[in-house]
Amino acid sequence: MTKKNIHTKKAWRPARIYKQIAQIRELKKRNLLRGLSSKPEIGLDDVESIRDGNSPHDSAIAGAILKGPWGLLSVSSEEKKKTSGDLYTMTGFPAIGWKNEVAYTAGYINSIGATAIEFLDRIKSLAGLERLHADHALSLLLDLSKKHGASNFLSYKLAYLRSARDLPPTLLGIVSQIEEEIRHRDNAGLHFSALENLSSKISLFVVAQRRVSGLVARVEGNFRKAISLSNFIPTPLDENDISGFLLRATESCLLDSVHAIVVIFNLDERFEPIRKEFEQRLNPEFYQQLVNLRDFTSSLEEGPIVTDYYRSQNEDSEPSLDLYRISAAFLERPKMAEFRNRFDRVIGVRLLAEIIQEKFSIQEIHSNSTLLLAPDGTMVDESMPITLDTFYRTFEFLRFIEHRPNLLALSKKEIQFIFENTLGLEMLLSEEEMRDLYLTVPRETKGLVAVLALALFRKKSIDPDIDFEFRTDFISHVNSEHDGSIVAFIEHLLSDSPQVANYIVGSLDEVTLEKMYTLVKNSSQASQIRCDILRAVGQKLNRIEYFIEADAITTRSKVSKLQQYFDSSRMYVDSVSMKKWLDSNPTISTEQYRSLYPRIAAQISSIEDDSGAEKNVLIIHLNDQNEYLVSQIAKDAFEQFCLNTEFGIQSYLGRRIRHNTLDGVTTDTVDAVLRKSEYRVVLSNPSMQRTVESWMAAYKSIVDKLRKERLQFKSSTSLFKASLDLSDSATIENIRKLSGSLRSAGGSELLNDLVIAFCWKQIAPQLESAARFIRTTLLREANSSIDKYFSGYYGAIEGQIKSELQEAVNEVFKKVADWFQVPQTGFISASVRDICQTILIELNRQVPVDFDGDSVDIKYTGISVHRLYDCLAVLLQNAHKHGVEDVPILVSVCAERASEDSVLDRLSIDITSTVDVENYKTSKLRIAKAIESKETGADMVTEGYTGIKKIKFITRTSEGVHTMRHTSNDEVRELKLGFSIHAETATEDSTVAAPS
Repeated sequence: MTKKNIHTKKAWRPARIYKQIAQIRELKKRNLLRGLSSKPEIGLDDVESIRDGNSPHDSAIAGAILKGPWGLLSVSSEEKKKTSGDLYTMTGFPAIGWKNEVAYTAGYINSIGATAIEFLDRIKSLAGLERLHADHALSLLLDLSKKHGASNFLSYKLAYLRSARDLPPTLLGIVSQIEEEIRHRDNAGLHFSALENLSSKISLFVVAQRRVSGLVARVEGNFRKAISLSNFIPTPLDENDISGFLLRATESCLLDSVHAIVVIFNLDERFEPIRKEFEQRLNPEFYQQLVNLRDFTSSLEEGPIVTDYYRSQNEDSEPSLDLYRISAAFLERPKMAEFRNRFDRVIGVRLLAEIIQEKFSIQEIHSNSTLLLAPDGTMVDESMPITLDTFYRTFEFLRFIEHRPNLLALSKKEIQFIFENTLGLEMLLSEEEMRDLYLTVPRETKGLVAVLALALFRKKSIDPDIDFEFRTDFISHVNSEHDGSIVAFIEHLLSDSPQVANYIVGSLDEVTLEKMYTLVKNSSQASQIRCDILRAVGQKLNRIEYFIEADAITTRSKVSKLQQYFDSSRMYVDSVSMKKWLDSNPTISTEQYRSLYPRIAAQISSIEDDSGAEKNVLIIHLNDQNEYLVSQIAKDAFEQFCLNTEFGIQSYLGRRIRHNTLDGVTTDTVDAVLRKSEYRVVLSNPSMQRTVESWMAAYKSIVDKLRKERLQFKSSTSLFKASLDLSDSATIENIRKLSGSLRSAGGSELLNDLVIAFCWKQIAPQLESAARFIRTTLLREANSSIDKYFSGYYGAIEGQIKSELQEAVNEVFKKVADWFQVPQTGFISASVRDICQTILIELNRQVPVDFDGDSVDIKYTGISVHRLYDCLAVLLQNAHKHGVEDVPILVSVCAERASEDSVLDRLSIDITSTVDVENYKTSKLRIAKAIESKETGADMVTEGYTGIKKIKFITRTSEGVHTMRHTSNDEVRELKLGFSIHAETATEDSTVAAPS
């Protein structure tokens, strides 16, 4: 018999480690460390045990033992060169008391010595980044990345250069080298986190909402646990936050740890005890260099940190908001750190309010409304030259309402002024503050505040009934002041307070309007009122996008005539709303893809004329650049597809649970069995009643577990996951097909259409798995409970009850499982013939239309159907109105598949009509002039979003350039108008077919 080798290989440690262990004063901890030092690797629980329950003296030694050269968490005498993937992780153990965390960090820093001092020099060399030439700055960052790899510090400096400078291709090449060194493409999240915090192209409020919804369940109330959340608040909030702030840095890398200490020293007036603790524990040489660095950064003259190029990326942004965002890249400078910290304690905590439950002391009580009500451009008493603007006033207002009695001092005009001249209140105000504001404001201002309240609750909850109180008061206000007309109220509000339009548009959507039962009679009226609101706002602000959205609502109602039915029992995501949301809220990866795409296309087209192997290598490299961005875009979009409160699967499941659909389905069928008259006698027996009650309790616990654990994305035992596993083979294949479709589309205009189609493919296996779990595992558990409680003691009649209950339970879980069929996209599939026939019914055309081409009956889906409807409606109306009445209109359709993997067809449609002699030349000239003319959004507000200009606008949005064309045949007076567009082909399992 052979003996198994039960001995594991013992780790080698240098003598210095054992000397450090010997310095630990607490005997049990010393013995624990001796045991763990012999292990090749230690786990997170071991690290927590080592860090927990120490004196500051022992914590400092623990920092050196764990993080220093050849430490228990190291593999060599030098710190490992970090990658983006190493840093973009959750912290795996909790923070300790701030004195201990300071000692632990100092022990880590002291054990590294020379490298830590080198990092102070690196920070110093980049402190005046705005004054450095871009090529020199990038060479410094490249050198840093080559030697030390990834760090949050490096990511922010690089993000600043990418956001604030217009980098030429040669310098973008250096950016790519840095990304290679930190292995950015393997895990893009780290650098994207810095970019999304700095880039003026991306809404900070939307980014924060997106990150919070994706991580709230995973961080357990600790925003420092995830680096992407911690980056929203890059300075410590108070002494309680110091521990998490330092742990986040030490778990990142040495450079970030050094930088965190620099930030704390820059806030020494607020954190004097922490600074003194570091002063006592840091190596004297490091401490002196740290003081020297602070003296240097304090004396730096402020350069143009917010550049003209940065401002040009978003001309609607506010200067103080730009400075607030960019300051995160310059926290080694005391003035920047102080400025950012003031805002972090007001704005930052509110951005992450769903995670940060506790209140932080933000400032001294602020009771002076003078600055709050001052005009834009007023100088602000800051350490830097800042003038008052919308964002700074928002900051002042949030400080102001911390002291609730302050609200009593505001008049109606002052409240209107504040609402018109602040931003993001629906994201930044808490529900409690909103209620206080509503209860405190003068009666004549309540209508305005109600609109804001509706917007706030729509943003912050998936429960559409949470705003019931405000809806009720809103209805009362509209009835009493505006004769029950919502549109009249809106027009009054716009004339008095035009800048509250964004709150109106955000809060009074069709779902909310439909719930105003005494003002709105049905869903059709809700749609019409929404259209009227959008057009009123668009007219007041001279903005074409509101007219486009109103027109889209009208088109949707017309396109809905194509559908036979929507099966309301199946999973549903409002893909139209998702498309609109994605268009309005791009991510960093989306913006980079859109800006990269023209560069890729240009390089590929220039390469095609060359010959040789180099051409293929270059094309492969470009596609690889594109691939990692597509993966990140898909990842971000899928998270919204699952979690977004407006249209996501989570909101669908929430409605099923909240409206008692689940309870009704699971209990009504069972209750029907137990209420049968033939079982009344046996069920009147007290013993049998107890049996039924016990079984019902067990059965309801099964349903409750399904509701509370399995159907909640935030539960660890959920049937669903909102995150993509990029190593999964099916996911890889879906992303490959998405990339192929994007390449074949010939532009980035259809990006969001194709991403939504990807999300439906991606969710399908999860839905099938959920249905299978409910039909098998859950059903088996329910049937087992019946077997357990109904043992047959009462004979044949009990056996009959048991049999019927099993049938009922089978029916129940089959019905619930059917909710998770391969999904209903919310889109209608239709062919060109289907769409034309629907339009012709509206036109009441008696003469038939002829169809020609091999693609007349191909089914298309998605937003494509809406675009096709709008374009065909214009051309058919023109042909019907101006053509000879008794001559058929000819619709010619041909399609070409963009590529083998693509879901897109390149569709070309021409409509030919014959015009009478008197009108032929006029019609021909009118069409030519309309196609050749150039129009702007403002023109279309005043002249109308209709006719040929509408087709040009739609195809330009979809294809990058408008595709309208026309030809004429003077001999037979024929006019042919056509357009080309990419359209998404339908699949049988994901769309609702139009009636045949």
